[in-house]
Amino acid sequence: MSEIVRVLDLVKNYYLESVTVRALRSVTLTVEEGDFVALMGPSGSGKSTLLNVLGCLDRPTSGNYYLGEEDVAHMEDDQLSEVRSRYLGFIFQSYNLLPQYTVVENIEIPLLYQGCPLTEATRERCIQLAGLVGLGDRLDHRPMQLSGGQQQRVAIARALVNDPHVVLADEPTGNLDSRTSDEIMGLLTKLNDGGKTIIMVTHENDIASWSRRVIRMRDGHIESDERQDRRVRDEATTISLADVPLAVAPKKPR
Repeated sequence: MSEIVRVLDLVKNYYLESVTVRALRSVTLTVEEGDFVALMGPSGSGKSTLLNVLGCLDRPTSGNYYLGEEDVAHMEDDQLSEVRSRYLGFIFQSYNLLPQYTVVENIEIPLLYQGCPLTEATRERCIQLAGLVGLGDRLDHRPMQLSGGQQQRVAIARALVNDPHVVLADEPTGNLDSRTSDEIMGLLTKLNDGGKTIIMVTHENDIASWSRRVIRMRDGHIESDERQDRRVRDEATTISLADVPLAVAPKKPR
């Protein structure tokens, strides 16, 4: 396996009037392709800040962040936007779906950000992704017509539409009940079994148990980094994107 994410001596400070908040303190970390990492820690530990930096939503104060072989740590805004839209997929706790759009239209949104023309081929990809996450019979539904678990499935399909290198999930089950949480984590696990790299923030041990690796943070440092035998699932079927036609063919970072 090759490294897809590598951060070296990452520092992130926030300056609030006369106070300096040291959110990340010389964090060094590598993630290989196909890994499934859970970031854990108490409030203020730095886990969400680290996820924001990995998602190119924020820049570090110092240090390096390599996505593939390209250092993206100190890129300009337009370059970071390009990296986000082409190489990263995002799943949020609050789903962040547009209420006036259908399931298929919400899945298409990252393609719009890329400036990709929406064609029959792109629409077919979005339809197939909706089917992949179990929403093939909900294509024309809008978010208010869907349950929380179904909305999160739309968000997962949206995160996959640009065939990202890394899927970043921020408390993806935080608004869901236990049963639906298990369904969503089972879906993410199947995607990981199919080859997708996933980095997830969670504060729940039972959610972290679905991952391959748990990194615990405290006070801006990595406190522990352990491999684990992840939770056993009833169904071993993996989800592969190999048969889903690519709507775009982005240049891969080297």
